[in-house]
Amino acid sequence: MDEPSADVAANAAADAAAGERLYREGRRTDGTAITAERLQGLQVSGREAACVHCHRPSGMGGAEGSQAVPPITGALLNAPGRPAAARSGRLAAGLQRQAPASVTRPGYTPALLARALTQGLGAGGQPLDTLMPRYRLDEQDLRQLAAYLDTLDTTAAPGLADGVLHLATIVTADTPANVQHASGDLLAACLSNRSPPIAAPVTASGDNPPARPPAWHLHRWTLGTDPSRWPAELAEWQRRQPVFALIGGASGADGRGPWQAVHRHCEAQGLPCILPNTVSVDDQLPSRWSVYFSRGVGLEASGMAEHLTLHAPPGAEGARRVHQIVPPDDEAAATGAAALRRHLAASGWPVIDHPADEPDAVRAAWLATLGRDDALLLWLDAAHLRRISTRHPAPATGALLLSGELPGLDAQALAPAWRPAARMAHAYEPAERQLPRLLRNTGRLLASLGQQPAATPALLRLQGHSLSACEMTANALRRMGSQAGRAWFMELIESADEAAVATAYPRFTLGPGQRHGAQGIGLMRYASPDHQRLQPAGEWLTPP
Repeated sequence: MDEPSADVAANAAADAAAGERLYREGRRTDGTAITAERLQGLQVSGREAACVHCHRPSGMGGAEGSQAVPPITGALLNAPGRPAAARSGRLAAGLQRQAPASVTRPGYTPALLARALTQGLGAGGQPLDTLMPRYRLDEQDLRQLAAYLDTLDTTAAPGLADGVLHLATIVTADTPANVQHASGDLLAACLSNRSPPIAAPVTASGDNPPARPPAWHLHRWTLGTDPSRWPAELAEWQRRQPVFALIGGASGADGRGPWQAVHRHCEAQGLPCILPNTVSVDDQLPSRWSVYFSRGVGLEASGMAEHLTLHAPPGAEGARRVHQIVPPDDEAAATGAAALRRHLAASGWPVIDHPADEPDAVRAAWLATLGRDDALLLWLDAAHLRRISTRHPAPATGALLLSGELPGLDAQALAPAWRPAARMAHAYEPAERQLPRLLRNTGRLLASLGQQPAATPALLRLQGHSLSACEMTANALRRMGSQAGRAWFMELIESADEAAVATAYPRFTLGPGQRHGAQGIGLMRYASPDHQRLQPAGEWLTPP
């Protein structure tokens, strides 16, 4: 008795897999491209004809310009459309509102779905929009596509139980209390304030009321200080309490430390990981499920590399040497240094790494050999930056560049003698514009939560970013309503960037497939050797 059931399940799985290829790539099982025609006579095929372009990976649609694209997940297609609640706004005389056909139609049957795809007629017989292609599909294609659409489920997402959508944020055991308060505590208060109420049980009746959006509950997952153990710790937290998504997060002493083990976990598990506070972003890692404020040290590396190639001294091609000082066991610093080597690979310039903990005598010897054809890059936190720059004379290099993310924009960490030639990578607005705007925007939001702005710029930025993560998440979850799907949530996050109202960046935007909101980087110089104020030192870069 088990064998036929196993065969049926295997055939259904094979059909769904083939349907996914058709949906995402516009190709059949044998690799041939599907073809279609729009009403204007335009022929499309292959990827250009793939359903995913308009209906998105989730199948929940969205909009193409001013045109609404309806959802096509199996459960929603098979059910009759459900009109929205009646609106009571006034209308001009002689006018009346008319619901779109997608919410008044009957449910689709296999035959009606085939007719819609091949003839362009909806379940109620009305012509579909001109954006909808008319496909040339055979019975096998139609069966496989329908099988895949049935797998696009938005009713049983992990972390959704008993009318509550469970979320989590991460802190590590070495994250100080004030950093946790500016990140995890603030995020929890904000999401609790924005959450729908827990829905009362629906009493038995003859009607079929629309499902109510779940309430949101944020858990706090604490990880140890060893990132190599995080995969097992994350798996245990997820086993204890499955969650729908990870929101925000802080690691290390300043909240912006290691994160790549969490990133890999999110990608492997298909777990949305939204706007952690880390700067340890490896932009070479696949990132379908992880969204960041910026590329962190990866953005700094690409900006530094572009600056070096644009401002190479005459005749330096093939001769410039790039030296990097990199602390051992610092994930972010190692990521930035590796990214810079990758970006400079085509230049032919040798890139030499030096450990930050090497003996002073060894470092003094090679620093003394540097000249105008050399560049020195400092991937150092504030403590290393202060120690090295106070123990050694400023080198006579053609370029002296330092990360701004690793020391937390701590301009005073660099010794005065090093400041005239130094340029700090800086992804944020200058402090004189950044801090008043953060105070203005965070102050209003914090007041609504009964909290006060932080006393230091670093914690104020952390507050602003935590509030932005909350508002973007709340925006997406409100629009998601009762249809809880992770892929759809990611698509809604991509279009919720206007809710990031309290970041320190001059510009923050997302879009389909974009996973880093801030794309620009600049270099800042010291106003004078005895002054900590930084000011722009050249053009604003938007490196690839």
